Amino acid sequence: MRYTFIWIVGVLILLGSCRSFQPVEVGRPSNLRVASLSGSQVNLEISLPIKNPNIYKITVTRIQAEAYLNDVKAGKITSNNKIRMEAGSDQIHQLKVGIDFSDLLGSDLNVLDIVRKNKVDLSVEGTLSTRSFLYTKEVPFSQKKTLNLSR
Repeated sequence: MRYTFIWIVGVLILLGSCRSFQPVEVGRPSNLRVASLSGSQVNLEISLPIKNPNIYKITVTRIQAEAYLNDVKAGKITSNNKIRMEAGSDQIHQLKVGIDFSDLLGSDLNVLDIVRKNKVDLSVEGTLSTRSFLYTKEVPFSQKKTLNLSR
């Protein structure tokens, strides 16, 4: 009786682990907000939805991406904070973007045009590093959205 129970549990674990790892889905960025402003740098916060379509928990261990404003490179997004995601969860995470004004000075970004139109095209391209048990995977993502700026 004891051995059949162990056998049944072992078979269930093997059958449950046969399901392949599905990549994490990254949604469109939203809520671009200025977090802080200093003499040479502006720090923005972007809300980024991340969905776990798997039937088990995963951990997002690292996010690395580039942020573009109106197709001009604006800064890097880096987050080494571990994000634990339950099975089937769909959560919105706040990411920080540090933009150095020196990166924008030599670019074609027209700030007056952004202020006049009161909107900006935000693109985010990068990778998520995910882990579940001993399995790790880099998931590339690319999203673009036009955001209305509040006054």
